[in-house]
Amino acid sequence: MKRSVLFFLILAICLPYISNAQTSKDILDKLSSKAKTWKTISADFTSTLTDKKNNKTTKQEGSVKVKGQKYFLNLPDFIVISDAKSVWSYDKKGNMCSIDNLEDMKDGSFDPSEMFTIWEKDFKHEMKNTSATVDGVGVYEINLYPNDPQKKPYHTITMYVDKAKIEVIKIVVKTRENTEISYKVKNLKTNVDYPDSDFTFDKAKHPGVEMTDNRW
Repeated sequence: MKRSVLFFLILAICLPYISNAQTSKDILDKLSSKAKTWKTISADFTSTLTDKKNNKTTKQEGSVKVKGQKYFLNLPDFIVISDAKSVWSYDKKGNMCSIDNLEDMKDGSFDPSEMFTIWEKDFKHEMKNTSATVDGVGVYEINLYPNDPQKKPYHTITMYVDKAKIEVIKIVVKTRENTEISYKVKNLKTNVDYPDSDFTFDKAKHPGVEMTDNRW
């Protein structure tokens, strides 16, 4: 499970709180400022992976909770949890869980603690279109480009912001492997009081689980 997936997911979740602005810099600055007031976020989501090379599309539902650098990502086949030091990757079907150091899981893409300000130092951005539409809805179309794309699994992130509601209704991540990942978010909540125990793996909830500890 790549941590970059978490980045795409959390980005999609947080964008609906962007204030009205006409430039990409205004929008991202306002998002960073707003996000600093959030103690936690949670949401349900639908993701769609389009593999253009093999002409294949895969959809899945999931949910996520984030508290500072801690997170709990629940997908149909996997659960990924981090307490900001370790990462638990649980395979639901196999009833197996591996534990890794958070630092060892980094793939050069993203640290969740930098979620809301990463574009300030790691991205170029531009307003591509102020008159675009998505399903008949007027949107702002904004592109993000990593400063060093060779170290990222993607080359472009495109955001579509509803002009009337000032909410992102679509986000598309374009990878170097000719695939696209789009996200739609629902049931967004912020500043819910989640205990730290929510961000560790509880063996008691998974009887017979096979544990593999890769930490040194």
